[in-house]
Amino acid sequence: MDVSIRIQTVTEGQSETITTVLEYANLTTEIELTTQRYDNPGKMTFTCIETGQHSIDVGSSVSFSVDGVPLFYGYIFTVERSKDGETTYTAYDQLRYLKANASYVFEAMSLGQIIQQIAGDFGLVCGTLEDTGYAFPCLIKENESCLDIIFSALTETIYRTGRIFNFYDSNGSLMLTEAKNMYVNTLVGDGSLLTDYTYKRDIDSDTYNRVKLVRANSETGKADVYVHEDTETIKKWGLLQYYDEVDENMNEAQIDQLCQTYLEYYNRVLQTLTVDAIGVKEVRAGTIVPVRIGVIKDLEISRLLLAEKVTHKFEADSHTMSIEVKDFGQLGGVSIV
Repeated sequence: MDVSIRIQTVTEGQSETITTVLEYANLTTEIELTTQRYDNPGKMTFTCIETGQHSIDVGSSVSFSVDGVPLFYGYIFTVERSKDGETTYTAYDQLRYLKANASYVFEAMSLGQIIQQIAGDFGLVCGTLEDTGYAFPCLIKENESCLDIIFSALTETIYRTGRIFNFYDSNGSLMLTEAKNMYVNTLVGDGSLLTDYTYKRDIDSDTYNRVKLVRANSETGKADVYVHEDTETIKKWGLLQYYDEVDENMNEAQIDQLCQTYLEYYNRVLQTLTVDAIGVKEVRAGTIVPVRIGVIKDLEISRLLLAEKVTHKFEADSHTMSIEVKDFGQLGGVSIV
């Protein structure tokens, strides 16, 4: 396994800008790379033993590749060092800069166009932003983090289109990609890469059997309320209510459909699976992975599951990964057609 960690620092001299590139792989004892589908930038930490002063300053860029395959590009945000010289560097990709708050009004713009405008305002680099086929009539956001603005728009886009999209940074380029285009055919499970797993079923964290949506009505001065519920699961589990306020410009049919969509999605036992396995470089959050674990009823046969969170660990010649997936019972797997 050929690992490369290249650090680039830029310093201002008296008459010129000096760029220095260092190869850090030989000094590194442990590397961890984590990606998540929602709300978080990609994160890379690496640990090494250093003597003397720090060799890498905050703000330096870091690129990471394995066997010639680039896996991460980001910037050092944190440096932690112990008395014995063990130093841990934490780097984030471009999504980290989208934590800044801002206000926007987007009219007749798709998610890709929204991302492009925000990225331009913050000097970030965009790669391929796939067309989702849906444009927001009017989207108003005031004093929210840009990351929240984009992921909120991503969630609504998925509901509106019925297609799963991923927003992420790919080695220094912001990407918007339909999940079906991020498929790997390497089976993870019985007899294939699996080393351990944790399986959980619950109605505690993200389950609702009543959906209540409220729309402000400027003409009446009162709120219009829309409710969908499942009496059968209310009898079984008790009342678990989801409440939200919707755009005043949405009509009754749109709100009613949204209510039904939310109920269909949330009215289930949430299944969460965390799989520990031998590492596969191509797997990151948002990737569709075939999984088969015979002792789990819904995974007796191979199913295509969407990775919500992926952590890769590299130590010496060892590469392992942890994959977290959710909702596979309710979703019935993911279609890549």
